[in-house]
Amino acid sequence: MRATPLTAAACLLFAWIVAPLAAAEPSPEGIEFFERKIRPLLATHCYECHGGGASKGGLSLESQAGVLRGGVSGALIVPGKPDESLLIEVIRHQSDIKMPPRQKLPDAAIADLTDWVRLGAPWPATDDAAMNGEGEFRITPEQRAFWAFQPVSNPAIPAVKASDWPRTSIDHFIQSKLEGEGLKPVPPADKRTLLRRATFDLIGLPPTPEEVQAFLEDDSPEAFARVIDRLLASPHYGERWGRYWLDVARYGEDQAHTFQARLYPQGFRYRDWVVKALNDDMPYDRFIEAQIAGDLMEELDEKERLVAVGYFALGPVYYADAGCAPKAAADQLDDRVDTLTRGFLGLTVSCARCHDHKFDPISQKDYYALAGVFRSTDYREVPLAPPEVVDAYNQAQAKIKEQEQAVNRYLDESAREYSRSLTSELARYLAATWKLQAGRLSNPSLTPATVAKAEGLVDFILDRCDKSLALENKGKIPQLARWHELQEQLLTSATSTSSADEVPAEVLAAAADFQQQVQAILAEQRQRTVEYEAKLAAATSEEEKKKLPKPNLEKPKADLLNAVVAERGLLGVQRNQIERLLKGEQKEQLKAIRAELDTLRKNAPPKYDLAHSLTEGKPADMPVYIRGNPEKAGETVPRRFLSILADDEPQPFDQGSGRRQLARAIASADNPLTARVMVNRVWQHHFGRGLVGTPSNFGQLGERPTHPELLDHLASAFVAEGWSLKALHRRIMLSATYQLSTRVDAANYEKDPDNRLLWRMNRRRLDVEAWRDALLAVSGNLDLTLGGPSGNLADSNYRRRTFYGAVSRHDLNPLLRLFDFPDPNITSDRRTSTTVPLQQLFILNSDFLVQQARALAKRVNASGSSSEPDRIRSAFLLLFGREPSEAETELGLVFLQAEPFKDDSGKPLMSQLSPWEQYAQVLLSANEFLYID
Repeated sequence: MRATPLTAAACLLFAWIVAPLAAAEPSPEGIEFFERKIRPLLATHCYECHGGGASKGGLSLESQAGVLRGGVSGALIVPGKPDESLLIEVIRHQSDIKMPPRQKLPDAAIADLTDWVRLGAPWPATDDAAMNGEGEFRITPEQRAFWAFQPVSNPAIPAVKASDWPRTSIDHFIQSKLEGEGLKPVPPADKRTLLRRATFDLIGLPPTPEEVQAFLEDDSPEAFARVIDRLLASPHYGERWGRYWLDVARYGEDQAHTFQARLYPQGFRYRDWVVKALNDDMPYDRFIEAQIAGDLMEELDEKERLVAVGYFALGPVYYADAGCAPKAAADQLDDRVDTLTRGFLGLTVSCARCHDHKFDPISQKDYYALAGVFRSTDYREVPLAPPEVVDAYNQAQAKIKEQEQAVNRYLDESAREYSRSLTSELARYLAATWKLQAGRLSNPSLTPATVAKAEGLVDFILDRCDKSLALENKGKIPQLARWHELQEQLLTSATSTSSADEVPAEVLAAAADFQQQVQAILAEQRQRTVEYEAKLAAATSEEEKKKLPKPNLEKPKADLLNAVVAERGLLGVQRNQIERLLKGEQKEQLKAIRAELDTLRKNAPPKYDLAHSLTEGKPADMPVYIRGNPEKAGETVPRRFLSILADDEPQPFDQGSGRRQLARAIASADNPLTARVMVNRVWQHHFGRGLVGTPSNFGQLGERPTHPELLDHLASAFVAEGWSLKALHRRIMLSATYQLSTRVDAANYEKDPDNRLLWRMNRRRLDVEAWRDALLAVSGNLDLTLGGPSGNLADSNYRRRTFYGAVSRHDLNPLLRLFDFPDPNITSDRRTSTTVPLQQLFILNSDFLVQQARALAKRVNASGSSSEPDRIRSAFLLLFGREPSEAETELGLVFLQAEPFKDDSGKPLMSQLSPWEQYAQVLLSANEFLYID
């Protein structure tokens, strides 16, 4: 965009905005957000005038130093407070100065800048020379020596002093660290706690009282191992762990916008594929390859391989609003590169979109080498049904569409004919319009409907005449000049004595004259049409027919006729208005056409199954976008893998898009990141925190592993055992470390308050899916049907697992949003855990909670328990897997037997819930139900 003086002024204003940025050290998340979202935005919209040596208005925006220098004093940004920052007003065009001045930024860009300010407007310290493209990228020995890029080792199991504590090799690594810091593990969890923990961990549901009792009665040393095997064999294991993977895959079934949004109505097939793959314990390396290049893997079942690439095919689509087509395409590629590299490799490769990565050995060429793979790949929707089924559906839909068009043609033609027939009543409508306007002088509430009814006219047509013939529209229909003169006298004369019931003779004469003109023109048009059709029928060749002049009216006549009988004319009738005006044979004919349409719809076969999938596009290498600007192409780079993960110079991909080669490179046992990243994800979901605290960032800005030798031990075993996730679960859960209690030891806490060394188990809050499912399970309402189309979680009667609720990027379900469900627009590696008042209000007031409380009360009272204490005990066993204490039983009895609350007058306060239902809601709201020890 070329800068005008206004453009320069607007960009100079940007300097005022960012000038007060503090030089405080930004967080890794803030840096990442800036590199992925803000720098590309600046490159696209500002750098042409204020970067690369250009500094119109004395402003350079390509470095923090240039931003901080600014050009004019005055703070227009309040870090952390976008609503108080003029920046947001400016980019929203809510200020006198608008930025950019000629065209507003896309909504997504405005949202990103708003989020950037909310984050405190972080701007990472950068190397200006590197930013300007000076120097050559090279990987240093120190960078290659970074822990994450070293080959996975199989370290020796360390010896420990307390040799009686470890149960597995994992415990040796944990105990070794604890002894080194002078810490001791707390006692193990009791069997009830351990069973609840394991059951929620593996299938996301609470154990039943029968399962608890069976485990308590099993004194065998293999009792817990049998529990693990039972849970891993459950079909619900894939649902629980599939949801974790869908967070990484940023699974959604629509887009974050409504304009031209691509929808994924059968996206659930990818979701169900993930469940099946996990339940079948598909080797993780195959799991990776199928999601990157499944459509190219002939060794897989055809349906399976087409659906598996939903990992990318179901991703966000960035539409070219505000004339930003190149940036929209670049953003879509960036989403795929980011989801690929963070999801499988734990690397923030997207930070190299605008320049070489500032922290990790990833060049801009690396980034565009991967982006080229996806630019050589196309989205497609593939039928999963035989050709004859697809053909039958398409033919049926074609007939339905043809009949719909027939209905619309009949309505349109009927509307046109009706409008023309009304020309014989045009003078009556003009007279009625006069009555309406005259009547409002004394009765302002007089409506067209009232006058139309009295005059026997069509109300909506009189309403249009009234509006079209308002005094301000004088002159638009020249032939009504005399009528408007009389109207002006009526409406502007303060002494007018005209009666609303009597239309002056002059007005009637003007109306009749106007009707006569219109009818004459209409008759002329009909005559011309008849003559033209006769000549057309007499013509002996197509060439002769083409030479015949069309039966068009002269422009003044055509304009007048359109002003009266066109769809928006004085007497115009639209498609959606004509049906109520049809009578007799016309009405019956429409009814017959509609009946045929209904029959076609009723007999049409259902939509065939399809996969939202990928296919190979035209293979093409991609240029580096200078400073991330897609309109400034630099050197073209071949499609290939990351340099840091190749032993030598990475070889270009030469098989189509390169996706299959890329998949093999990522899934290779020699890749130092792939196994480590997945092992860490599994560990994280069992302990609440990974051995690496940043699961999708194993780079310099990520956290270092607390137990690097243990991470490698698990990664090497993971590969050696055939990339089996279920074997990894068993290995982790059978350890003494996993089976620790959550008890807090004061001495340990003093040295390691964050429990980084795992001297105890971390207490964890259930995520929204497990919590909602548990509510349904204990109340007896949970539908455990597997797979199939997504449902509506907004329906309080929806009883399937939350996993099967529809996930919208545009309008995320309020329950999911309230309880920290991740943004499905971006890959997510962990859930936040907020505590806000609205969560408690939901628990107290939502119809869903009330329904579960009623169902739980009904279930407990129907359990056969003969006394209140027994029913209380039954409720505790269902919800918490334990017996109530004496104090808890006594408290429950007091509540259940208490007199109803009364107002000041002594009148009982009515409640929709019985005492037992209220008690059930209290129990469902308990922290013990919400948390796992």
